[in-house]
Amino acid sequence: MKTIYRIGLAIITAGIVFLLIPSCTSTYLGRWVAWNFSDIRDHEKFPKHDISNADPVFHFPIAQDQKLKNISYDYKKKPYQLSVEDFVAHSETTALIVIRNDSILYEGYGNGYTRTSINTSFSVAKSITAMLVGIAIDEGKINAQDAITQYIPELMESDKGLIEVTITNLLMMQSGFYYRDHDLVWGDKPKNYYHPCLRSRALNVKLDEPPGERWQYMGYNPILCGMILERTTGERVSNYFEHKIWSKLGMEFPGSWSIDSEEGQMEKMESGVNGRAIDFAKLGRLMLRQGDWNGESIISKEWVNQCTSLDGSVKAWEGVHYKNFWWLYPATDEHPFSYAATGHLGQFIFISPQEKTIIVRFGKDMGKVDSWIRIFRDIATKVAQ
Repeated sequence: MKTIYRIGLAIITAGIVFLLIPSCTSTYLGRWVAWNFSDIRDHEKFPKHDISNADPVFHFPIAQDQKLKNISYDYKKKPYQLSVEDFVAHSETTALIVIRNDSILYEGYGNGYTRTSINTSFSVAKSITAMLVGIAIDEGKINAQDAITQYIPELMESDKGLIEVTITNLLMMQSGFYYRDHDLVWGDKPKNYYHPCLRSRALNVKLDEPPGERWQYMGYNPILCGMILERTTGERVSNYFEHKIWSKLGMEFPGSWSIDSEEGQMEKMESGVNGRAIDFAKLGRLMLRQGDWNGESIISKEWVNQCTSLDGSVKAWEGVHYKNFWWLYPATDEHPFSYAATGHLGQFIFISPQEKTIIVRFGKDMGKVDSWIRIFRDIATKVAQ
């Protein structure tokens, strides 16, 4: 009887604990159970650091010739065409903006979102992190070829081999860290996203293979870049972003950067920039103009070119390269070279330099399309004709 009683008590206790876990969203396990799969309203769940905008506001003019009427796309390898408005509604898109030659060819919102709705970046934040790293390099605060242990010496306590990992290895996703790339509770992927103390997580990384040899996409790399930025600039990453970029681009609205927790106070470097779609388009304009904003150099031309040049890039898969937290798309017979900041569930800042086109898309999920990049490239080529 005692054994049965103990088993019953254990089951009841476990049940109570399981029911209570979701209410403890200040813990990793509580977040994993309660929040589980990430979604575009995650910016409402995490605490945040506010990012102020500043006058004067920059407004893209509206183009006289609205060339974009329809969008052609494939889904499950079958071709479709819809009016741009119907496409936005059909594809789970919350914001779609097409800009060429500094003028808006199309700006539309759908699925319950408007121009003033907040969109969260997901991994577009990684590309923003690269912009900030470039500014810190321009200012002489860091050197991309330095070992990360030069800035975070306590990493040596986790693995002495980390002395071989450079900032460039982080930016190229070639750090060689051990990484469990799945969404189960013990995986590194959800821990990078939900852990309430990202610094402590990152300080426990260990090498799985020599750095610089293999490309593996992971969240530890931008987190460590964020720690290096904190230490070399002496301020929060969100503050650095505010006065180096956000406040200088004539943003129409304030933004924010989600943080791991009130206790941790670290920006979610891999995913957490929040703002309106029209202001994300201004980040695309800054990159298209090679770091220049109306005559002021915000990011050096050299760094922008380094991030967006195929030379030295890593081939992620066929037709897609990666460099310094940016995705690169080599020229084809149909389309010139382009690049993009991309995020989970289909968040994009797409830039086609030759066609002088910026496309911003945010959405609830990827929608029923085979390839957003193919859609963007087709749009950019079409409006350039």
